[in-house]
Amino acid sequence: MRVPVYPNDLIRNRGFKSLAKQLQKQWCGITPISLAYAQEVLAKGLGYQNFHDLDKASTTCSPSEPAPSEAAVRQAIHSAIKATLPPEAWLSVDQHKQERLVNALPLTTLAAFKRMPVAPDADLSTLVKGISDVQSGLTKEHVQALEKILKDSGSLRDQALFACMLGALRKTEFLSARMRGGAAVYGVKTVDININVHDAIPPSHRSTFKQYVKALKLSEGDYLFRAANDRKRPLSPDALRKICVSWARKANIDVSLLTPHRIRTTTDKYADLMRLIGEKMGHHSANSTLAYVAGLPTDVG
Repeated sequence: MRVPVYPNDLIRNRGFKSLAKQLQKQWCGITPISLAYAQEVLAKGLGYQNFHDLDKASTTCSPSEPAPSEAAVRQAIHSAIKATLPPEAWLSVDQHKQERLVNALPLTTLAAFKRMPVAPDADLSTLVKGISDVQSGLTKEHVQALEKILKDSGSLRDQALFACMLGALRKTEFLSARMRGGAAVYGVKTVDININVHDAIPPSHRSTFKQYVKALKLSEGDYLFRAANDRKRPLSPDALRKICVSWARKANIDVSLLTPHRIRTTTDKYADLMRLIGEKMGHHSANSTLAYVAGLPTDVG
């Protein structure tokens, strides 16, 4: 069992963070617990190894991933509390109060429990429409507004990151890109070659991208987007997620919508890719392709 958790759930005083704070404040043991401890326990109760595992998974969690029942989740949280505490500490907890606390946790603050449930007999067209609505949540208008904000900010790094997303590069591609022979390149796993990042970026953004590379004075082997104070380490997915969250807030966009993948899906390159997939798979509509990509059955008997 695993409860889907999204970036929006990890904003302060919302979703997961709100539940963890409530668990900490209303803890029924003799010894108080820290917020970090509450987050660890809650993460395990939601089906993750720890908070770090939950945080990492939130960046790639599918919008269509199903959520278990609230009753099952509450039981799992209760079990996680018992499993995490030493036996003597567990005995000091008021069991009845603790059970009431867990049962009172407002799980509906999590995005997974806010979604409209799908009836078991829902037809394919309904399911595909749901996927299409989710995928179109971030619009080109959002992206255009964000582009202006990033340009006005003057941050060459943010503009270069944004350019890579508009170039339909995957997160793993631009985060792993390094300087090779005077150019920033990313590797292709299926073929033993490196591809110039500059070639993937839209022409209108290449000038800014060049300025970024020049300003950083990158050396051979340096990462294009590096960790703070260490050019030999790449920018982490978690750091990238936090950057996207800051963008969303500046542009007044729902944090859960603004991810590298969603920006990529608004581009013409991505639309062309979906059409190509549709043609190769014999699909004749955008909805059929969306259903295929989402892993749904393409034929309903």
